[in-house]
Amino acid sequence: MIDKKYCFYTMLSDMKRMDFSLQIRLSIRIVICLMVCFMMLTACKTAKFKTEGKRYVVLSPEIAEIIAMIEGTDNIVGITEECNFPSEYAGKTVVGKFGSVNKERLISLKPGIVFVSSLEQRSLASDLAKLGIRYVTIYPSTIAEMLTGIQTIGDVLGKPQRAKFVADSLRAELEKVRANTANKPRPKVYLEIYREPLMSVSDQSFVGELIELAGGDNIFSKLERDYSRIKAEDVIKAKPEIMICYSQDSKDNIRKRLGWKNLPAIRNDRIYFEPEINPDLILRAGPRCLLGAKRLQELFYNGK
Repeated sequence: MIDKKYCFYTMLSDMKRMDFSLQIRLSIRIVICLMVCFMMLTACKTAKFKTEGKRYVVLSPEIAEIIAMIEGTDNIVGITEECNFPSEYAGKTVVGKFGSVNKERLISLKPGIVFVSSLEQRSLASDLAKLGIRYVTIYPSTIAEMLTGIQTIGDVLGKPQRAKFVADSLRAELEKVRANTANKPRPKVYLEIYREPLMSVSDQSFVGELIELAGGDNIFSKLERDYSRIKAEDVIKAKPEIMICYSQDSKDNIRKRLGWKNLPAIRNDRIYFEPEINPDLILRAGPRCLLGAKRLQELFYNGK
């Protein structure tokens, strides 16, 4: 192995035998070389610092699920109550609920980055910015945005390759689900989020898109917002063949609604509740939406 010190001193000795201008040029080259080496070492240390030793707080359950899927939960120091999946989040410090975060408790965790979501957390994000706390907003309203969000989270956590693998795999599997019903009739689907006021989803929402992907025909192609109030008479006019009810109402009460008893979904007993399909599988824009899409497809075409 060559002795680096010997080479360096030999080079200096050779310089003494050169004319002065040549010595100057060679000296400049050596200084530039040393500066480049120093910058490379500094860059490596900086890159390492960006992904190691960070403390993250997650305020959205769908972001929490994405982080778990890309194997990035180790540095999560705080979550909201709704971040209940997977089980590895059990024991993490809870900083409040999705729409009601305890800012003092959050700040006390000294996070490097806080992951926020939706309009409900916009004011909180503004407060974090004023305090000099970095935040990253991930709020997928479509499947494409969810896949992009997975990659963004992977970049932030220093796991871009794992994130790319998860996003690409999920995209491929969802397309398989879509292909399963390409030439089949599409049952009309009504999904009820709330009873008072009555609310449903549009095709432009993540849930609406998932219904369409699974082979259903969401009865509300357009609404004022992605998740919006609706009129009972519009449901009656649409004559849904399948109803998914997350409004905490009962089957008996639904049958008693004025003008609803003759709807195909009610007449043929095609009303499904949380026990039949976990709302977290389709309301959360995360990796488990694949399970949600497959379950929807089972209900649409097998009725069980």
